[in-house]
Amino acid sequence: MANDYQSEAQLEDQFMKRLNALGYQTVKLPDEAAVLAHFREVLIQRNAKNLTNPQTHVLEPLTDKEFHRVLNELVGSRTIYEIGQLLRGSDVQPQGKISIVRDDNSEVYLNIFDGRDAENNQYEVAHQITIPSRYENRYDVTILINGLPLVQIELKRRGVEFTQAFNQIIRYRDESFRQLFRFVQLFVVSNGDDTRYFANGDGPLNANFMFYWTDQQNHWLNDIDAFTASFFDRRRLHSLIAEYTIFDNVHNQMLIMRPYQVYAAEAIIDQAQNHPHDNGYIWHTTGSGKTITAFKASQLIAHRTDATKVIFLIDRSDLDIQTAQNFNAYLPKSIGNESALERIDSTKSLVRQLRSWDSKLIVTTINKMDKAIKNPKYQTVLTPYHDQHVVFIEDEAHRSQFGEMRKRINQWFQNAQHFGFTGTPIFPENVGADGRTTETLYGQCLHKYLIQDAIRDHNVLGFSIQYLNTLRGKDEIEDGDERVAKINTREVLEADERLAGVVKHILLNHNQVTHNRQYNALFTVANTDMALKYYRMFHKLDPQRQLKVTTIFTWESNEEDSEDKQKENASHTKVSVQTSRHGLEGVITDYNLQYGTNFNTNRFKDYSTDVSKRMKEHNSQTPEDNIDILIVVDMFLTGFDSPKLSTLYVDKKLQWHNLLQAFSRTNRVEKKTKVFGNIVCYRNIKAETDAAVELFSQGSSQAFFVPTYQELAKQYDDAIKALHEVAPTPQDVDELYSLGTDEVKKFVLAFREVLRINNKIRAYDEYNPKEVPGMTVQNMESYRSKYAEAYRKLSQDQTEGPEGSILDDVDFEIELLATDVINVQYIFNLIKSINLDSQDNTNADRKKIQHLLENADNEELALKADLLADFLDKVVPTLSADANVGSELNKYLVDRQKKEVADFSKEVHLPGEFMDNQLEHFDFYGKADDRKLNQALTDAGVKFMEKLTLKTKITNFFKRELKRFARV
Repeated sequence: MANDYQSEAQLEDQFMKRLNALGYQTVKLPDEAAVLAHFREVLIQRNAKNLTNPQTHVLEPLTDKEFHRVLNELVGSRTIYEIGQLLRGSDVQPQGKISIVRDDNSEVYLNIFDGRDAENNQYEVAHQITIPSRYENRYDVTILINGLPLVQIELKRRGVEFTQAFNQIIRYRDESFRQLFRFVQLFVVSNGDDTRYFANGDGPLNANFMFYWTDQQNHWLNDIDAFTASFFDRRRLHSLIAEYTIFDNVHNQMLIMRPYQVYAAEAIIDQAQNHPHDNGYIWHTTGSGKTITAFKASQLIAHRTDATKVIFLIDRSDLDIQTAQNFNAYLPKSIGNESALERIDSTKSLVRQLRSWDSKLIVTTINKMDKAIKNPKYQTVLTPYHDQHVVFIEDEAHRSQFGEMRKRINQWFQNAQHFGFTGTPIFPENVGADGRTTETLYGQCLHKYLIQDAIRDHNVLGFSIQYLNTLRGKDEIEDGDERVAKINTREVLEADERLAGVVKHILLNHNQVTHNRQYNALFTVANTDMALKYYRMFHKLDPQRQLKVTTIFTWESNEEDSEDKQKENASHTKVSVQTSRHGLEGVITDYNLQYGTNFNTNRFKDYSTDVSKRMKEHNSQTPEDNIDILIVVDMFLTGFDSPKLSTLYVDKKLQWHNLLQAFSRTNRVEKKTKVFGNIVCYRNIKAETDAAVELFSQGSSQAFFVPTYQELAKQYDDAIKALHEVAPTPQDVDELYSLGTDEVKKFVLAFREVLRINNKIRAYDEYNPKEVPGMTVQNMESYRSKYAEAYRKLSQDQTEGPEGSILDDVDFEIELLATDVINVQYIFNLIKSINLDSQDNTNADRKKIQHLLENADNEELALKADLLADFLDKVVPTLSADANVGSELNKYLVDRQKKEVADFSKEVHLPGEFMDNQLEHFDFYGKADDRKLNQALTDAGVKFMEKLTLKTKITNFFKRELKRFARV
């Protein structure tokens, strides 16, 4: 019964009382005018000293004109990303502040947020703020800090899917978030039983990045009361906003840290402050964002402790160009606008930073630190560090390079403290030849977040693993059998017949395991010879190149098997050696023909960069630009993160941390259509897999593996039967509308479950859509159409979300029906990631985007195509290598819109400022201010009939401009 549930109003009342108990003062703010007036009052109170006349000692409050300047300075044309940076100030001065010119032409600074001292801020809570826009929006609960709305909470009654609160926030953002509400940094959604949080941003919100909040042991705090007690503690909320938000200035995104990242950073800070002579390490599973955590810990130790220097060591060889750009995004530039990664590539620059006292935080590579320590000419600079407290943060702490590095570091930095980060620690079971484990190197494990935690939290995906025997012969000898070791294993494993069988299996099943190539794959093999043999075999068996396959690997200058690779020419007068490098040259020649590039092995770094970029930017709508399968030996098996990579084909022995690292390339979260990482093994490494999972999950391996095909098939059969009980045929769905929304809801829930399981089961080899009991291929498509139609109809019928609507209770997960599309967001992301390192790279990226724009069939994109093409032609070629393309694009669009409005204002003989205000009014309310527009046209001497024509013209212009310059 409905009254069995706690109502939304009761939940809201309970939540408000919890916040009051935590020190938030309730303030009544019924509408936007009240929010503005309240902020103005708080701003004046908090800045009374600055607003007091030094001669008369009298407080001079902000006038209306001055407050208008304040709002323009705070918001104006700033993006949400830029507003977030303004709020927090800088790392050196974490104070949000602005300056305005007063009416008497004097300048005044106004503080809006204290990022250093949580107690020097004012915490308030309001509820049911009503904003009239196209539709009336009523915000459930708003937390204000210093009068600014910084956290928005949307609640649903218990029993309603909390994801509907997420969908409601999307609608509110689109319809009514303006002025001060663009300051919202965080969203929280809850139905009382399930609660999540996520960051605001300029682009579309992604439900996959709603995060759980937990305690330090990674236990969920899902219930709204438990969540509130921890998350909304004022010091905790302040720290999340002031300290644990990352600004990615490559993608122009605010990233809120997850709880385990926060707890790990705090554990390191506590160790550094209270136990400066003890080391420690963080064990966070691969794919959980260790580098962000490590860098944030470095920043905070530099600010909070007495360490002379905090040195963040990274392995530069792991950073492909896009990873390097992402990493660079978190780092401050130097005074000369030099990027952080440019600084760390120079030993001289490292030594200069060690000599300087301008900054405590240094980011450098293993190699550069090694050179500095060993070079006698730098000893004068380094000698003072013998006894000083230096903190080293070492990312990917399992690497052997750090072992050798530690010996030299310990000899020189004798009072150093070391913190390591690893996703796959070294234990006695997987220890190397040197015998050192992670514990012997670092001591205590300060925080753990294991793979089963990450899978449970949906921060990474589980794995579907298939083992396929390829060595079965007349004596039933299988790979993994001890008898295999007694034969010439390499000869058998590299036999053309076996390789052809593997390639045929891939060609037959690749579309199925990658959801019709929505995703791509790595294929890891034992050595460079096998990589080249497989590459040629793909070309032989797929002459039309339906699958785009290439390979990449490094080579040795003098390969051990060069003698075996010697070949005589036909006249026996010359002997040549066909090395791996020669083979790769042929591969790259094919690559250049396929993609219109101009690489060779002398430009291997550029080739690697292009391969990485194509793998990461995979889109099923642009198959000509994709790499479907990348054959590798060791490259790309660690440190390569791409949500578009879903499958790993394996034809080599893997074990322990190398196995888990390789598997983990496939399990990055993307959309709901990607439900697990696919591992297809052509070697029998089940024992090695089981041992690695057991070790790195500390015995809790259940979450690692997704259900077997047999288990899923049973679930699928049950779901189809449940669907048939509601609607035996697709045509029966139509009859449900006449029976009321409850019956339609039953269909939505039943078919959604079918879709969810179908999304998983179709990746298995055994699955054949033509052989599904009770569901023909045609019926499946018809049910899909009915499901999509139900969503469309109910969305259309709901304007303000009437009580009892299915859309209030159920998340349709319409994404399950979607595929990749070339839309505005996709193009904007491509533009933001343009490679400015060289003219060739820039031109190649521009050419690709221009081709997509010329063929745009998306209405929204077509409307912006000329703007984006103009930006690509006129602005991008002028940008320096360290420019932020996203920021430059935003500036260009703001300036271009101002010009278009100004030109149109002249055309209709109305003042530019008036037209700016009318456009803003139209954007918010969905219509022009009729009274003011009529008066302006009358003042301009426009006659009645002409006035009607002009009003229609102005309305159409506003509609077009708002679509054309919509924020992305």
